[in-house]
Amino acid sequence: MAPKFTMTFVFWLVLSLGFPFIAEAVDEAVVMAAKKEGKVVLYTSSTARDREHLFSAFKRKYPFIDPEGINANCPEIAERFLAEERSGRHLADVIACDSWDTERFKKERLVTRFIPASAEKFPRGLKDPEGYWATDNYTFVVLGYNKSLVREQDVPKDWFDLLNPKWRGKIAVHMMAHRLYAGWEQRWGPEKARQMVDGLKKQNLLLRKGWSQIPQLLAAGEYPLAAAFVHHIDRLKEKGAPVDWIKTFDPLIANVRGVSVSANARHPNAARLFVDFYLSKEGQQIVADHWGKVPGNPDVQSPYSQYKGLKVVPLDGKLMLEKDEHYKKVTKEVFSR
Repeated sequence: MAPKFTMTFVFWLVLSLGFPFIAEAVDEAVVMAAKKEGKVVLYTSSTARDREHLFSAFKRKYPFIDPEGINANCPEIAERFLAEERSGRHLADVIACDSWDTERFKKERLVTRFIPASAEKFPRGLKDPEGYWATDNYTFVVLGYNKSLVREQDVPKDWFDLLNPKWRGKIAVHMMAHRLYAGWEQRWGPEKARQMVDGLKKQNLLLRKGWSQIPQLLAAGEYPLAAAFVHHIDRLKEKGAPVDWIKTFDPLIANVRGVSVSANARHPNAARLFVDFYLSKEGQQIVADHWGKVPGNPDVQSPYSQYKGLKVVPLDGKLMLEKDEHYKKVTKEVFSR
C-alpha cells in the first residue's frame, strides 16, 4: 500500500530512514569546477516565469554560472531528453520530470546518482531510495465543488460517495485520467479500486480535456463536481470564484516530479550546484511562494501546511512505469468515451 503523509510534513515520520543512498555535500572542489563550466541547462515543465525567480536567486549565489531553461510539458520534455541522449546529443544537465519519466531515465542509465545534502531530510515518496532523484514540487488531485450548486450538507466526504445516484451526470473528470485510477489502486489495492471503477461506470461521467479548463468550467457552473489539481482550484478561489475542494478524501493523489542530473551532463558540477540550491530551503521557498505548488523540502512551509491530516499519497514512479499499460487499460473502461 502506498505511503500517506499529512500536510504537517510528517510523512509517516519515516524521513530519510530506509534510504541506503547517502546524500552528497557540495564542497569547494565542486564549486571551483562549476566556475570553470560556467553554465547549467535545465530541462523542465516549469514555465519561464516560474524559472525566473529561481534562476535569479541561483545567479545571486553563484554569479559565475549562467542557468538556461528549456521547457515543455512533462511527456514532451521527457521524450526530447530521451531522443537527444539516444542520438548522442547531450544537451541537458538537469532534468525535472514526472517521477515515472525519471524511472525511465534510470532504466536506460541516462541519469546519475546524486541527491544533494539539501535533500537529505526529504521523506519517503519524495526521493529515490537508490539516489537518482528528489522532488522539487508536487501537486495533488482533489474533488472540487461549486458552492453555488452544492449545499454544504451534501458535499461528498470520500471517493465512494460519488457513487450515489444523485451525482449521476454531474461529475467532471479528465479523459484518460490514468493517474487517478493508479492512485486508487496503489492506495487501496486492486479489488477496492475495481469497485470504484465499476461504480463510476454507472455515473455518466462528464469527460473533459484540459486540467486547467476543468476547474474553470466548474467555477462557471457547468457542473457541480470535478476532479482537479488543487492549485487550480485555489487560484480560482483567490479570484473570488465560488469553488472549494474537499479535505477528507483518501487518497489525495500527488503527482510527484523528480529532479535528476544527466549521466552525460556537459556541465556536471554546475548541475550539482544547481540541484543542491533548487532543493535547498532557499530554493524551495521560491517554489512555495511563486509557483502555487507544494515544495518537496519538508522544512519549507506552503499554503497547504495549514491543513492537518490530509491523506496525500504520492504516486509510485516505479509502479507507474511497470504497470503503465494496466493502469491505462482499466482507465479506458471508465474515463474514455
